[in-house]
Amino acid sequence: MNWYRVLLEMRSWSASTWQADTIFGHLCWGMKYLYGEDELTSFLGAYGAGSPPLLVSNGFPGDLLPKPLMPRSSATPASLEDQKKEFVRNKDAKRARYLSVAEFSRVISGERVSDVLTDEKERGQYEIRHVTLKNQISRLTGTTGEEGKLYPFKEFHWKTVSLYLKIADAFVDKAKSLVDYLAESGYGKRKSVGYGQLKKLSFDPFAGFQSPSDANGFVSLSNFVPSSNDPANGNWALIVKYGKLGEEYSLEQMAFKRPLIMLEAGSTFYDSPCREFYGRLVQGVSPPNPQVVQYGFALPVPMRLPEPVASR
Repeated sequence: MNWYRVLLEMRSWSASTWQADTIFGHLCWGMKYLYGEDELTSFLGAYGAGSPPLLVSNGFPGDLLPKPLMPRSSATPASLEDQKKEFVRNKDAKRARYLSVAEFSRVISGERVSDVLTDEKERGQYEIRHVTLKNQISRLTGTTGEEGKLYPFKEFHWKTVSLYLKIADAFVDKAKSLVDYLAESGYGKRKSVGYGQLKKLSFDPFAGFQSPSDANGFVSLSNFVPSSNDPANGNWALIVKYGKLGEEYSLEQMAFKRPLIMLEAGSTFYDSPCREFYGRLVQGVSPPNPQVVQYGFALPVPMRLPEPVASR
């Protein structure tokens, strides 16, 4: 499999965050509409057989990448002044969500996050976010109903979105057509009323990341659900995904999926050598539709993690 980078321009506000499972769901609908149901079944079957033809990252703003989650340093600065400086550095590192490419490269090579935050100007104001009020619509009547039935609705905007893909050689042409479908049809919820409108700027081979030769772990570029044989020693954050079926399935009475706990992009784990992928497809997320699965694969980047502390 080889690396590729897709750059998309956001031409409207988005109502959905850029998560790998949502992106993959759009690509699956593209597979069904462009190539047919049988081709989609075969495509998903390759994941169950352990030979995924396409791995997808979360979407990231511009040229930024997720901050790898790292263990706290066990060393304590000697002087009170040094302790204060260390506290400020760690506070800044905790607040940062994304790193520039240069910062990311230094962290995966073994440097601490708090020591590499040098490109604040490059990170800049990467996201505009606000909350607006919407009318509640009854699923039974299709109308707004009583007066005052308002709810807050979150919207956000990035100028551009970067996606990182690993694609099997035989699947590259189809992957390009699926990304074209995504760009043309829009992304996320409420795309039918103008949210998530996109323009594809590029789909290019990517040289990959400058991982060190002594890598002893990986950082995931996507939210994922670990499989039973994945490593468990690492640092992670959790997200509970409340998914909803897409396209014509969204019109069903049971349109919502079961809640799913996922590990967030940026989670790190010890493993050497680093595998091509981790995670799995999750079955049973929609009881009325047993054929529906949830994408839960990690797109890993090898990195150098601090040596784990031995347990006593």
